Amino acid sequence: MKILIPSKEKNDKSLVSDQLGRTTYFYLYDTDIHEGQFIENLYVKENHGAGVKTAEFILKNHVDYLITPRIGEKALDLLLDTQVKIYQSNGKIVKENIKDLLSGTLEELY
Repeated sequence: MKILIPSKEKNDKSLVSDQLGRTTYFYLYDTDIHEGQFIENLYVKENHGAGVKTAEFILKNHVDYLITPRIGEKALDLLLDTQVKIYQSNGKIVKENIKDLLSGTLEELY
């Protein structure tokens, strides 16, 4: 399964970003191969629709789980009719959020 998290920085100690569509990076982790990668957010400087474009990016990359502190209404509308499960981030670094998701301690938002 694939997990996506908005990340403030591009390193192993990065905190989860407060914003999904306007984050600088995404961390995409694949549990099948136990590897992740940081991906630059190409939509961060969009005048309009960064959240919607991020939701489309999530779907295009076949993400199963999204961990984020919050999600905009339009992005949420796109994701609600899909199989993507959305979880509340815990304020820790990106990789700790993944561990908490896999252990079942994160709160499911949608």
